[in-house]
Amino acid sequence: MKNTHKIIFLLIVLILLIFAFVFSTSGLISGNSSLDYTNSWTKAICNETHCQDYIIYCEGDELVRQSPISGAIISIPPEWEDPRDEEMRERVCEII
Repeated sequence: MKNTHKIIFLLIVLILLIFAFVFSTSGLISGNSSLDYTNSWTKAICNETHCQDYIIYCEGDELVRQSPISGAIISIPPEWEDPRDEEMRERVCEII
């Protein structure tokens, strides 16, 4: 009987540790959750020589953060012109 109680106790402790680990890595406890935005999308941000894709996170019309997408960068030739108008290039969180 004592061994059964020990096994049940250890299983309960193990289950609690697993739940604690899952919640801490998901960001729900630490406040690092990705749920701090209402909209997200990708956007190419270009300079004179390269374009890099970013994931844009917004809360309403406020920028929460932008994260570059690894490997999503291209070199552009010197004569290349961005086909987007200036408003589209500068737009970050304004919903169309």
